[in-house]
Amino acid sequence: MEWFGIVALLLLLYYSSYLRKIKHLEMKVKQLEKKQRGATYMSKLINSLVGKQCIIRSDSFLGFAGKTEVSCKIVDADDEWLRICYTEKKDKKVVKLMRIENIDAIEEQ
Repeated sequence: MEWFGIVALLLLLYYSSYLRKIKHLEMKVKQLEKKQRGATYMSKLINSLVGKQCIIRSDSFLGFAGKTEVSCKIVDADDEWLRICYTEKKDKKVVKLMRIENIDAIEEQ
C-alpha cells in the first residue's frame, strides 16, 4: 500500500513538470503564429502612433461605444494590447484596452 502512494506521488510530480513543458510549447507556437500573421509588424507601426490622435475602426467598439469607429488618442501599445483614451458624451474621458488583432483600420488625424 505504501508503494502505491509513492508511485502516485511520483506520477503527480512527473505530470506537473509535464504541464509546464506543454505551456512553454504553447507559448512558442503562439509566438510563431503571431509572426506568421504579421502582428509583430503591426504593433511596431502602432507604436509609432503612441501619443497621436487617431480614428480606429473596429467591430469590437460596438460593445463599448455603440459604433464601429472612434476618434481617440493612443496612450500606450505593446505586442498584443492597445490603450486608448477617448471622450464620450458629456465630456466623460474613457480609457480602454483593446487587442491589436481586433482592429480593422487606423487613420491618423
